[in-house]
Amino acid sequence: MSRILSSLRYPLIQAPMAFAHDTELPLAVGKTGALGSLAGAMYDAVGLEKALARMKQEGGERPYNLNFFAHRTPSAERAQYDAWFAVLRPYFEAYGLTENDIPSGGGRQPFDADALACVERYRPPVVSFHFGLPAPEYLQRVKATGAEVWSSATTVEEAVWLEQNGADVVIAQAWEAGGHRGWFLNRNPDSQSGLFALLPARPCACPS
Repeated sequence: MSRILSSLRYPLIQAPMAFAHDTELPLAVGKTGALGSLAGAMYDAVGLEKALARMKQEGGERPYNLNFFAHRTPSAERAQYDAWFAVLRPYFEAYGLTENDIPSGGGRQPFDADALACVERYRPPVVSFHFGLPAPEYLQRVKATGAEVWSSATTVEEAVWLEQNGADVVIAQAWEAGGHRGWFLNRNPDSQSGLFALLPARPCACPS
């Protein structure tokens, strides 16, 4: 059992949702006695610093969860950019845009050195990850802050992997989560199941 969850008035967790909320929601949830969550993946280094400063200033010592994506930012070759822009050029021209007007990247920041520095500075009680876990050296530094490390598993295989690689809490995330599932080991849709199948299977594989 998570020591953070057991300390709450209400053992409920507000899901982190990048670009759907800012600090207002986790602060409000924390005031009720449940666990608020801040989606760190939507912030750059400056934005994350400001958000965590506000969580500390207005939330005081109330626990909260800081969530990140443990992914690598995909990169595309110039030929790929040229190909998609050639297809979409008429639409760009219709609105007076060029390819330089479109932000690069996927819009979700990876857990990098800047994010790690913020975790070490502000020490959120829970740091959670989507799509697995960060590099071992980063993970150990997160744990050194005293934070509980949580991560989501969409299969028993992922749950076992997370437990073996340092997650303190494994979050079962099944088909019902739709496109929000953070699968990261097996990309075969046939490996996925519903929550009522995943929940009883996971403790059998991860008895601790």
